[in-house]
Amino acid sequence: MPLINYPFDLNFVALIKRCLWVCLFFSFITISGFAAPRQDHNSIIFSSFKHLSDTAQTRRVEAASNIYKNTCRHLDEPTAMSILDSVELLAKKINDPSLECSIYVLRADYYSVNRGYNSLSIDYHQKAIDFAVEHEMPIEMAIYLHKKGLFYFTFSHNIEACQYFLQAYNKFKQIGLNNIPDVSRYLAEQAQFYYALRDYDTARPLLQLALKYPISQIRIRINLTTAIGLIFRSTGHYPAAIDYFNRALKIAVAHKDTAWIAISKGNIGSVYFMQGDYQKAIPELLVDYQASMHYKEFVNAAKTLLRLSHINIYYKQYAQATARVDSAEAMIKDSKEDVLPVMSEIYNQRSTLCQMAGRYKDAVIYTNKYLASKDSIARRDNIGEIERVKFKFSAENYRNQINNIKTIADVGAFKRNAVIFILFLLIIIFVLLFTRFRLNAKRDQELLMIRKRRVDEKLKNAAESLQLYTENLKQNNALIETFKAEIERFKAQSTDRAGAEHLEKLMQAHIMTDDTWNEFKKLFTKVHGGFFTRLRSTYPYLTDTDMRMLSLVKLGLNNREMANMLGITVEGIKKSKQRLRKKMQLSPEVDIEHIVASF
Repeated sequence: MPLINYPFDLNFVALIKRCLWVCLFFSFITISGFAAPRQDHNSIIFSSFKHLSDTAQTRRVEAASNIYKNTCRHLDEPTAMSILDSVELLAKKINDPSLECSIYVLRADYYSVNRGYNSLSIDYHQKAIDFAVEHEMPIEMAIYLHKKGLFYFTFSHNIEACQYFLQAYNKFKQIGLNNIPDVSRYLAEQAQFYYALRDYDTARPLLQLALKYPISQIRIRINLTTAIGLIFRSTGHYPAAIDYFNRALKIAVAHKDTAWIAISKGNIGSVYFMQGDYQKAIPELLVDYQASMHYKEFVNAAKTLLRLSHINIYYKQYAQATARVDSAEAMIKDSKEDVLPVMSEIYNQRSTLCQMAGRYKDAVIYTNKYLASKDSIARRDNIGEIERVKFKFSAENYRNQINNIKTIADVGAFKRNAVIFILFLLIIIFVLLFTRFRLNAKRDQELLMIRKRRVDEKLKNAAESLQLYTENLKQNNALIETFKAEIERFKAQSTDRAGAEHLEKLMQAHIMTDDTWNEFKKLFTKVHGGFFTRLRSTYPYLTDTDMRMLSLVKLGLNNREMANMLGITVEGIKKSKQRLRKKMQLSPEVDIEHIVASF
């Protein structure tokens, strides 16, 4: 479920009704033999804005925005701009700079609603920011920096969005979050941006901070609480995720919000699903699915169906799983939401179902589609570029702070008494000389400790990655054995060469190739640094194939596991070891495993 819906939505039913009433109105006028001038219609709309002069100044901007959304958003461009021109003149007449500044944002909104991503909206957003700076309105400047970031985010220009969100958040902090009206909304919208990019470490503190400030609607509080739970779920912190989902459920139950009750139960069920506790997950997921269908949240319904179909596959209920996958794909067929992750999971499950049904050619096709979709998702997110933008902004902000401090210090120095200044400098110099060596030693020690921790952490991560990689290789052995038996059975029972070839392709996908060997070698070297260098130095005549064999021996794999990984027979492994013993000139009583373990 989305965190906060950006207000670029279209109320199509209301729009159609309005158009019908307008058509009936003009038909009546035509039949009556007269036509009212168009400017009378505009005057009626503008009369709504005239009441702004009687509205409290603190509520004028919000009131103007609401009137605009209800009356102007979908008018033709000349009419809409003419009405906003009149409102701008009214703002100047009553001397309300905040209202005048907000007109730029309303113009930007008009073009974004009617033209999508466009340069006019960008220009008007910037004019609002410039107006706020010129008239020394820091709160408005911060809010409109945020809204420009929100505009870019809405149309997936994430790098530009990140720049403006960072600037806006920095201004919010300078002003003081307590001084920003409806600050929880802005924090939640920025959290939504980082959540969408899976930058959970940035999104979660923003959400937790947003919950500390007043929130006008209970549903928004439930939404933010749920979002924190989703972040904990995404990062594998399942107990914390359950805790926040239960908090959201408790609020929903207290306010009898049936929609959020179902959503919260579905989220709890998703955690059970991820933990592999399918018996607990199924009833909660079914509640979520029924609610999603009731409220026409078809993408969420499709995600829930895919979880249920995964459970069906686990229990070998392939027909029911296939039906649910088909239903999920049909639900998102015409969706305008981001369905690429959902389609990726559909491809993955179809590949599994095809393998179970013996349709290996189709399995290969769906596997390729799954891998291609995962690559597309990674390229789309631009997470690395976002992090660079954040770093650049932080560095520039830090330099500006240093320059400001230096300027303030220089101005203060000119105001100080010369004698006091000199005495102060002498004291500083004395203290610096006295503590210089101690500080340097302490700093060097801290740097060494930091470096050591980083090295230890990298080594630990590398060891875990190598262990995980090795376990995956071992797990492939069972699959390879299955493929081998299936190939022999298939060849014996069928003359279909194409089917056998597809089986062999699936098996080859799990055998260590040059590409997977290079990836494996990088992980292996991080954990067992210098292994290949020392081995090559002691036995310079060893080939790359020999080195590959010895690295698998180093990991303690048995002959069958090595044979499956390298795509040869167990007998071939034994002969390779015998050749290695001769090359390394090992005596019969010395085990090759013992020698390799010493490197």
